[in-house]
Amino acid sequence: MSCGGQQPNRRAQNSPTLASPHRRRAVSEAGDPPSLPVLPDEVLGDIFLCLEAANDLARVSSACKSFRRVVCDPQFLRRFRFLHPPPVLGFFGSWESGGFHHAEPPHRSASAARAIAQATDFACSFLPNPGTWKIRDASDGRLLLCSRPADTKTAFMDLVVCDPLHRRYVRIPPIPKDLASSSCLGPLSLLAASGVEEEESPLGVICMDKQLGGKVSAFVFSSATGKWRGITFEGWRGNGGVILTCCRYYAPRSLCWKSEAFSCVFMLDACKMEFSVVRIRRPLHYRQCAIVEAEEGRLGLLTLDGCILDLYCKAREDNGVGSEEWKHERTIPLPNSGEYAFGFSGAGEGYILLEAIPLGFASTLQCRVGLHYFILKLKTFLVERLCVSGRHIDSACLYANFLPPLSLPVV
Repeated sequence: MSCGGQQPNRRAQNSPTLASPHRRRAVSEAGDPPSLPVLPDEVLGDIFLCLEAANDLARVSSACKSFRRVVCDPQFLRRFRFLHPPPVLGFFGSWESGGFHHAEPPHRSASAARAIAQATDFACSFLPNPGTWKIRDASDGRLLLCSRPADTKTAFMDLVVCDPLHRRYVRIPPIPKDLASSSCLGPLSLLAASGVEEEESPLGVICMDKQLGGKVSAFVFSSATGKWRGITFEGWRGNGGVILTCCRYYAPRSLCWKSEAFSCVFMLDACKMEFSVVRIRRPLHYRQCAIVEAEEGRLGLLTLDGCILDLYCKAREDNGVGSEEWKHERTIPLPNSGEYAFGFSGAGEGYILLEAIPLGFASTLQCRVGLHYFILKLKTFLVERLCVSGRHIDSACLYANFLPPLSLPVV
């Protein structure tokens, strides 16, 4: 007990507010959460490339300004498109003008498809002479459209490739007269390669033309050269006529058409610009068929008979044909197979479009309850319902793209 003195205030001595400046700084530093490391944009970009879905990338871009800067960089978007193809959002009917059939719930792309349908001018009103253009093909966010001139007997059809989302277009020059002797040419195809990581992908337009004497010609336009060139195939003799108006199916960078007897497929390798003939053995050619790319670079043959979808494969040789017989790989289950009769309706963007007619209706003309459309993803062979349409769509063109700001102008 002290005399005349005050009892020391132990609480005051232990109070941080009365502690020395050095002690206050130490306590403050100990109590603060550790600061996050600042990663360079290059590292953030490599991390974001690991995301598989465009929806996830869109959420990342809205997290903060630095993330959005990385995601919206054109070079990053090209790399992302190279690794992750855009989702399928819907399809057009060949020869339609602006009729976009978008994905509907419960499809995973339904919300994005609805947004893209509202934001995009699929009627292409920004083109000259609006209302006269018809859609012929779609690839990588681009549309190939044609318009017949007033003098259809002598003039070649007008062609444009447009980006309906960003309302941009380029004209395709007519085929020179020394290449094409006739203006009544066959089906048109658009090749817009998205496999270019650093640069804008080139445009390619292919126009088929059937000639007499077993010859088949194709005219190919490349935006890299700005010119058309013609190639002719004379090995079609004895195979019957070529059905140039049917749906053409894709192996990667290849276009395929069937023969009239459905006993073989006419294939054009768009990279090598070489033709080949793929035989289809009996009884497979009595079914609906589609040539696709199978695993390990093999050639795949999808056959459809009512509600049974089968995959046959064989090795691909250097000329793209393969001499061995087709071997059955798997039967792909179709949803509600006891309720619908299925048929191939189109292809593109790594998918096959299937049209489903309710059983009890002999044809699409009799069906008034709506036709269901499904897409088959060729990478996983997963079948999903895309939408319902009130009418039959012949030779459909699938449309795939990203929503802004993840999309880049492609024309």
